[in-house]
Amino acid sequence: MTLVEQLVRHYSPSGWEDEAAACLLDEMAERGFQTERDAVGNAVGAVGSGPGRVDLVGHIDTVPGELPVECTNGTLHGRGSVDAKGPLAAFVAAASAFVGSTDLTIRVVGCVGEEADSRGARHVLESYEPPDAVVIGEPSGTDGITLGYKGAIGGHYALEIPRAHQGAETPTAAEAAVAFFGALRAAYPDGGTGFDVPSIRLIGIGSGNDHSYEQSELTLGVRTPPAFDIDAFKAEAARLADGAELSWGEYTPPVLASKRSPLAGALSGAIRSEGLKPRFVRKTGTSDMNLLQSWNVPIVAYGPGDSRLDHTPEEHLILADYERAIRILQRALESLPARLARGERP
Repeated sequence: MTLVEQLVRHYSPSGWEDEAAACLLDEMAERGFQTERDAVGNAVGAVGSGPGRVDLVGHIDTVPGELPVECTNGTLHGRGSVDAKGPLAAFVAAASAFVGSTDLTIRVVGCVGEEADSRGARHVLESYEPPDAVVIGEPSGTDGITLGYKGAIGGHYALEIPRAHQGAETPTAAEAAVAFFGALRAAYPDGGTGFDVPSIRLIGIGSGNDHSYEQSELTLGVRTPPAFDIDAFKAEAARLADGAELSWGEYTPPVLASKRSPLAGALSGAIRSEGLKPRFVRKTGTSDMNLLQSWNVPIVAYGPGDSRLDHTPEEHLILADYERAIRILQRALESLPARLARGERP
């Protein structure tokens, strides 16, 4: 049984990663990795002792929703097969070739909580020494190299006004909330269908009333492109809210890495060695790459699988693509020390 199938058979939604993490640590130890479970529960394995230091950072948790696990006709079906146990298992398999390496030190991290609060990656950022390069384990397809993810922030709109007769011309609290959302979308009219434009989505809506007051609330999900002025956006939203209570969560900034970094170059060459043409991908979601970009070292996301299957009931991984991704990662890591030694940076 492949490592990816073993991991997928351990259902591990955020907060319930222990069994999958134990499986991963056992497999890495058998392959010669030095292993540990860090302070927040990340599964960590290291190989090699070289001067070039590379972190391969995936995540071991999944979104909720267990799916039947089946491996038939070269395809693995199951929750996490694509997002993102396939990429994580590929990291372990590729890094296994570097046990005893004197050119590279490779650290594989299976983070917990990526689908919730990214507590695993936050611990990595705060507690680990920055490496020379980072690959984030997310599905890009075997020929894809992900350079960018949008930023994200969640918002909450709440309005309470004195209750009026339904025959009055005064807008209801619900109508005011709908008008606010429409005005905010009109102020940023691009619709959010691509990487270079903001996306403003209505995630939830509610209303109510008591004897004296009526209430309305909205939950917003906002995705932002690079160079987006988040402070100006908040100020405009507050103006349009017209006195309603408007609060925002923590802002996850967008990321757009260089395709000319030594890491992107190493992966591009390895992809070509498989007879494929490299694609540079910019995604409209977010990942732990958004957080770890602050290390300011070459960074990309890479892994087998079709990201359109993320979080869906149809999630599945073609195992031939998984094996090809392992070969690509191994070749990229083999060529990386010389590129890093030349001092190339994003």
